[in-house]
Amino acid sequence: MTIQEALNIFGLSGQLTKEDIKKAYRKASLKHHPDRNKDNPIAAEIMKAINAAFDFLSANFDKINDYQASDEKSHYNYGEELERVLSELTALAGIVFEVIGNWVWISGDTKTHKDVLKLMGCKWASQKKQWFYRPEEHKSRRNRKEHTLDEIREMYGTNGQRKSYGRKTVENRA
Repeated sequence: MTIQEALNIFGLSGQLTKEDIKKAYRKASLKHHPDRNKDNPIAAEIMKAINAAFDFLSANFDKINDYQASDEKSHYNYGEELERVLSELTALAGIVFEVIGNWVWISGDTKTHKDVLKLMGCKWASQKKQWFYRPEEHKSRRNRKEHTLDEIREMYGTNGQRKSYGRKTVENRA
């Protein structure tokens, strides 16, 4: 995750204070907290992305105002985009998804939904044999160490429990 990607979870840009970030975190948490949205299967997944972004920004606060993207096109509300994508995924029978950091990893009956996943902007990870959705501005960095999903989960502090919502299955890692 980059600083800009974390800021985009909250739709933040410009000169920011710690209080601005805390306020955006509280607002997003109130909107998406699973205890307030018991009937919404994606609330817990969105909350994981919100927590990961807040933790990242808190750990890197001294760098936020220096390392934001200067290009205005890089500033957008990825939180809203993430909510849209997760809602679309829950409508696909047999799909299992998991939010790790700000990426969505997709497995299950993906072959049936291959064209829909492509239209949503999902990409295929051949080494992991899963689809994923990520912030558009995230560029693949060549020559980086390839991580397993378990290593990625460990980096973002998630562990697995599978939850089923009727026909919809959501991978819940809390």
